[in-house]
Amino acid sequence: MVPMPLIGAHLPVSKGLKATADDAVLKGVEALQIFVRNPRGRGARVFTEEEVVYFKNKLKENSISPVVVHIPYICNPASVKEDLYAFARQVIEEDLLKCDVIGADYLVLHPGAYTGSTLEEGMERVARLLDQVLNNYEGNTMILLETMAGQGTEIGKNFAELKQIIDGVKMGDKLGVCYDTCHTYAAGYDCSSEQGIKNILDEIDAVLGREKVKLVHANDSLKGLGEKRDRHAHIGEGFIGEAGFSLLLQDDFFKNLPFILETPYEGVESDLVKLKALRNKK
Repeated sequence: MVPMPLIGAHLPVSKGLKATADDAVLKGVEALQIFVRNPRGRGARVFTEEEVVYFKNKLKENSISPVVVHIPYICNPASVKEDLYAFARQVIEEDLLKCDVIGADYLVLHPGAYTGSTLEEGMERVARLLDQVLNNYEGNTMILLETMAGQGTEIGKNFAELKQIIDGVKMGDKLGVCYDTCHTYAAGYDCSSEQGIKNILDEIDAVLGREKVKLVHANDSLKGLGEKRDRHAHIGEGFIGEAGFSLLLQDDFFKNLPFILETPYEGVESDLVKLKALRNKK
């Protein structure tokens, strides 16, 4: 039986789904996140039926779950520019369909930036877009809104903003939250101490509800608490530190969520080893 929480990582698909599945097994991931298109461009990958079958079977054989897809960074569902707004909807709709094809449990989405408008207008646009997407979607993948660092006009720097978006969507029950340790730390949520984690959970209870949080992006932070700068670091090489991750991995709430690393690929294997060691530490 695999200990809790499950420890996974974001792995590249540049060599195809077969290579990704093999890499996941080789690295010993227990949960997996991928992109299904160019993360910084408009190109979408085309998967063959053969590689999809191999991917799904390989992950099932090795009990790798959940499978998570991350929306590309250029997708802005809060954009005031109609072409970018329409592109965001297209990307989310297409990626949801790909999630169904590969058997993904979650699709993680950055709420976007309200550049050129106001925070309220930006959140309303995100909710309206998600309404349109979910109204036409009949699959089983849940969309997760990710907590953000609050750089510039980013939406999602606190739980109240995510809650307002979810409440603005008719099918809000099909939405959840992805808790990113680096982003929230940069936004001012201190997960490096017992009291800090208690304060975070108290706010989740009061604003969002713990049942909405489905996944943890496990990233150390190169920037300090509240600096509003999104800079991922390898585990133990940032301000959260191994001690902070040890507390999270042992916490009664967080230990029941999958932890997925998004640290640089060179070194992710070491991060997996570190998190598993911290998880198993008594």
